[in-house]
Amino acid sequence: MKRAIVLALSIILALTMAAPTVLAQGNGGAPEDVSGTIPSDVIAQFPGACSFPMEFELSGKGKIIVLPDGRRILTSPGLDVTITNLKTDEQATFNITGTFHETTDPETGDVTTRVTGRNLLLDPEAGTVIAIGNFSFVFDKNGDLIQPLEGEGQLIDVCALLG
Repeated sequence: MKRAIVLALSIILALTMAAPTVLAQGNGGAPEDVSGTIPSDVIAQFPGACSFPMEFELSGKGKIIVLPDGRRILTSPGLDVTITNLKTDEQATFNITGTFHETTDPETGDVTTRVTGRNLLLDPEAGTVIAIGNFSFVFDKNGDLIQPLEGEGQLIDVCALLG
């Protein structure tokens, strides 16, 4: 499985949408607005997405901080997501103000991502979940998933909630 399989939508997609402004600030300055819509055709590409078409509406701020040692911290203060089942129009809104900490092992090249707080994740085993607590996943240097989502806390199954 490739690295894109575990998708950290609470930050990564939001920041991708706003990358020019957020990344241009480097490590200085406040988080930037990353509000916007992630359409169902983008979400459906990832293993772990619900079987029904869904759309994510993001509202809030985000930022990528690159540390001198190459670690990255992705933060999303005040970020909310409204998830809509496009088949039934059922919706749920979640606060996803969690943080991602990415570290690359200098010897192996493995990238460990530790997520803390409240995050929206798509994982091939866990599915589409709101992860509340401390979780992690690891990819090898080739982008293959070598540790699926694991950790301590609560996982809310979004597909079951809206399905």
